[in-house]
Amino acid sequence: MTVEPKFPIEAVLAGQQLHPLDAGWTPVATFALIKCLDEDGDDAWVFRTSQPFNLEELLGALTIQTELLRRKLLAQWDDED
Repeated sequence: MTVEPKFPIEAVLAGQQLHPLDAGWTPVATFALIKCLDEDGDDAWVFRTSQPFNLEELLGALTIQTELLRRKLLAQWDDED
């Protein structure tokens, strides 16, 4: 298995900005979902990680975020009535 080189986030996602972490929080690992334009100018979604993740932990975090997003979208839809 070949290991791809890793670069600092600012080198990979130049020009992108993130909301800061709370004071006293230390980043340990990153899972980034990135919407890009490919070489033809078409939308494409990719993800990048800073390190291998515990898959159960990652699935749990993504499941929670999916449920929160679903609830937010449903609430917006209900507010339109």
